[in-house]
Amino acid sequence: MIGLRDLLHARAATAVPGVHDALSAKIAARAGHRALYLGGNAMALGLGKGQPFLTLTETTEITARVARATDLPVLVDAGAGFGEPAHLDLAVRELELAGASGLHIDDQPYPKRAAYHRGQGSLVAPDLMVTRLAVARGARRNPDFPIIARTDALRVTKSLDETVARCRAYATAGADALMVLDLGPEQAAVLREACPETPLIWIGGVTPPVPALARLDAAGFRLACYPFNGFAALSTALADLWQGLAVTGSIAQTDETLATARADMIDLADLRRAWEIEDRHG
Repeated sequence: MIGLRDLLHARAATAVPGVHDALSAKIAARAGHRALYLGGNAMALGLGKGQPFLTLTETTEITARVARATDLPVLVDAGAGFGEPAHLDLAVRELELAGASGLHIDDQPYPKRAAYHRGQGSLVAPDLMVTRLAVARGARRNPDFPIIARTDALRVTKSLDETVARCRAYATAGADALMVLDLGPEQAAVLREACPETPLIWIGGVTPPVPALARLDAAGFRLACYPFNGFAALSTALADLWQGLAVTGSIAQTDETLATARADMIDLADLRRAWEIEDRHG
């Protein structure tokens, strides 16, 4: 199986769909993807709450379920590190043991404020983020476990120069890749020139238009993470289904839809293996 570090240095960009639980992970794996992304927002929404309130324990438990569900490498959002340097050290060790293949840490303050999700985010000083990266690198057991630096500088400051300065500092501190929130393909060349040896990760898909993977590849991104699109599809489909039932008293699904779903669930739950064991051993 190709690892996350291999994908970061591959010649072509890799799409990394966002998942939030074992079932969504299996669906993405069956679709033919090569890696999975566990974003903090998706994990929290799967628990019915906002991302700023996601805990390390919850993140670790979800990571373990997803890592057991497929053989694909899993990139995990470790947020702002779940506390002080000692808390971050524990977080990295726990997530690696849970089955994460790599993680990213951002340069937001901890704890995150709920107002972050209405555009009122803030940043820690660059030297604190450099400390976070050093602690995370020291905590990992496997040297091939990527520690990725995410910066929100472009969103918070609107300054590409500030973003470049932070990325240079994080790359110098040993970040295995850079993830820049809101960085589009038209801006990527500036980051690639500033940090030519450090792979660049795109994250987006929350607002349209979503760039095609070919365009992200041409811009130099090595991974393209889609944290919200799966959840958007799920919430829209379920809202339509249950609202229809509430209004009409009927389920608007065809026989073909339900039959296909029943067959899918048998495969996704690996029930055929269980049936074979039962048949063989009575």
